[in-house]
Amino acid sequence: MINKFSNIVLNVPHSSIECYNEGWKGSTFMFPLVKRWTDWHTDLLFAPTSDIADRVHMVRFPFSRFHCDVERLLDDPLKEKGQGIAYTSFEDFTRDVDDRLHIKLIDLWHEHQNKLRALISDEKTLVIDCHSFPSDLSDVEVCLGYNNDWSKPCDDVIGFIDHLFSAKEIKLAMNDPYSNSITPNKDFHYTSFMLEINKRCYMYEDTLELNQIKFQKLNILLNKLYLSLLE
Repeated sequence: MINKFSNIVLNVPHSSIECYNEGWKGSTFMFPLVKRWTDWHTDLLFAPTSDIADRVHMVRFPFSRFHCDVERLLDDPLKEKGQGIAYTSFEDFTRDVDDRLHIKLIDLWHEHQNKLRALISDEKTLVIDCHSFPSDLSDVEVCLGYNNDWSKPCDDVIGFIDHLFSAKEIKLAMNDPYSNSITPNKDFHYTSFMLEINKRCYMYEDTLELNQIKFQKLNILLNKLYLSLLE
């Protein structure tokens, strides 16, 4: 018998390209980078069906990660590399972030965190961090990432997720190629894990179009996961 949850909160932080070019030097030539690192269609892929929409809530950040990365921490170590909440450097591109823009981006970060926090109602809430990754990074098809702290899912939940995907001959790995999961501050503990989907499993990376057959199968499987984990 696996651990069950009263509600599920889906965090979709990187599916948008809105305002990706604000402040970036040479942004005219930046789209190939944005194309590679945007989690295309994850808001559609992870979307719950209508019958469970009252217990599975999605929070989608409406701006690009190149505008504001709501996955980063306020004191994120990646800030030293120019990739904190407000990116100032990424590969060959640099960005001017003045005080006005910095305040605006920090406000956006807090707004997103507060939306998530409001939906984390009690200890029986599950947060799923919803992402995708470029297919040339790994032959893994689904990455299950989690923190090694109070938010880590119990072994039964991890085992169930492993079995669910493996039964469909989907190659799943733990914390590879990515690890950890978002945990907005609350005054109680709850469970959080990340699902990173290899883009080739649901879309065409060259045209950015959905592979409708693969997409539908994976969306059905994700909804089966939600339903199985709900009380």
